[in-house]
Amino acid sequence: MWLISLIVGCGGGPAECGPSECADICAKSEAPAPTPMPAATPSPAPSGGLGSLTSYEGQLLGPLLEDVRAGVRPWGPEGIGICKAQGRECAEYLGTSASSPLGEGEYMLRAELAVPKTGEKGTWKVKFDLDCTLKKKTDNGESTTTSTQSKEYDVIYAGEDRGYRLQPLWTIKSPNKYGEQDCKYKITGPHPDGDKVYEGSWLVPAEE
Repeated sequence: MWLISLIVGCGGGPAECGPSECADICAKSEAPAPTPMPAATPSPAPSGGLGSLTSYEGQLLGPLLEDVRAGVRPWGPEGIGICKAQGRECAEYLGTSASSPLGEGEYMLRAELAVPKTGEKGTWKVKFDLDCTLKKKTDNGESTTTSTQSKEYDVIYAGEDRGYRLQPLWTIKSPNKYGEQDCKYKITGPHPDGDKVYEGSWLVPAEE
């Protein structure tokens, strides 16, 4: 003979069931909630040696990216410095600085620049700063005066065979009839990743 009881169902409402049926229902109702599936791990970005670029993209864009990162810089080891002679040709390259007072003659400061092969006119610039100190002998001893010059230039990519030329950037004549002239220059290529700066100097003796 079955024992029929009226009980409160495990789901919250009344239910009629025998002991075995009720036990089975309650076991199902009180079972723990299923464990949620772990979140999917995102796939790693493709690597090609240049951030998130693929190898194929790196082959195409890598050289351009490196060119942009390099910014405006000298065209070769003699790209910026002092030359003997003035005009379109550098007769003798003396270095970024003249190590001794310049001998008699005409000289120039030149800049031949490698410019990234991208960007419209106005994208790339260089700034030229010049500070000179003039020492002149007088009846009362010696006088010293200083002068400064500053100018900004737009520069563009000039091709595979040469750089963009600012030549002459400054002309120099030695000796100086007004007195001994000591000059220091700085050429700056502004760049978002850090300015590219090149410096040098020269000394012109006073005319006897």
